[in-house]
Amino acid sequence: MTDTATAALITAGASMIVAILSGGIALWNRSKTDAVDRDLERLRAKLSHGQIIISTQWSAEFSSYQAIWKGMVAVRPLATKIVEREAELTDLGLPGDYLATANRFEIRKDLIRKFIEAAQNLLLAIHDNAPFYPAPIRNAANDTHGAAKNLIDKHLSALIHIAEGVDVTKSEQFIAESQTILRSIVEGVDHVESLIRDRLAAVEVVNTVRV
Repeated sequence: MTDTATAALITAGASMIVAILSGGIALWNRSKTDAVDRDLERLRAKLSHGQIIISTQWSAEFSSYQAIWKGMVAVRPLATKIVEREAELTDLGLPGDYLATANRFEIRKDLIRKFIEAAQNLLLAIHDNAPFYPAPIRNAANDTHGAAKNLIDKHLSALIHIAEGVDVTKSEQFIAESQTILRSIVEGVDHVESLIRDRLAAVEVVNTVRV
């Protein structure tokens, strides 16, 4: 092989190596760029869905959940007492005459008064904190408060009838309707709890966010 041919072969080989290396480097750079782009897209998606928030924002949001849940915790047991307490006393063997006494009437009024106060506190917690937490949780909390309001209206009306000498709370229709409302309240509280838990699990809290 002549020197010229050898030189040409060496040159061609070197060119091929350079081309292969250049192509490999370009492919690696492209792969790295694509990976970075995917990471940025995922970050943007999380940001757009409010899943990454700064610590100061999270502090306000978490405080909202504490206030709302405090209201929910007060509403649910009182609603249960209003709907089921009389039946529980009957099951315990207390006579109907006792349940119809003025003393029991005052106890019922006091229980409803406490429930009204708890429902009002829940409403304030929902709306005072409205700007600081996602709309789906607010909607679910509003639905739960709406069910509580329905129970209040129903039993306030019953108190008026009782004061006039007609105890509508003993009718099957009244009992069934009250139980339906109670189920709405209990299911609503459970739904709000589930939404809050999902939000707590999804959120990533950082000091600052840069994209």
